[in-house]
Amino acid sequence: MTAVAEGLRAGAAMTVFVPRTDADGDTVTSTVLVDPDEPVFAGHYPGFAVFPGVGVVELVDRTLRAAYGDGRVLSEIVSARFLSPVLPGDLLSVRATLRDGECAAVVGTGRGEAARLRLRYREEP
Repeated sequence: MTAVAEGLRAGAAMTVFVPRTDADGDTVTSTVLVDPDEPVFAGHYPGFAVFPGVGVVELVDRTLRAAYGDGRVLSEIVSARFLSPVLPGDLLSVRATLRDGECAAVVGTGRGEAARLRLRYREEP
């Protein structure tokens, strides 16, 4: 696991708000405030702090785990397209749909889409 992911899993200076599920239960959303004091900003593009892409993936994973429990394990990043930077103080919106172990997620900021992800999960024994 990367230092970024370890810091995020340990609950570094980030706030994750409780996800809501839609009527059919396949789609979850969450809103995440990226704290400007997040330790990963110190070394990620000095002079132009950018939240790392692995952190964005981790936030989607956290959203799914908060909604569905810890019985699923992220097994593959099928695709990850990072469209615009996530900056200190950004309020992220995560919208993730999970069907048959496949997750399609869109992460946005007030400036528009920041990332589109496809992830694969397996059930934990």
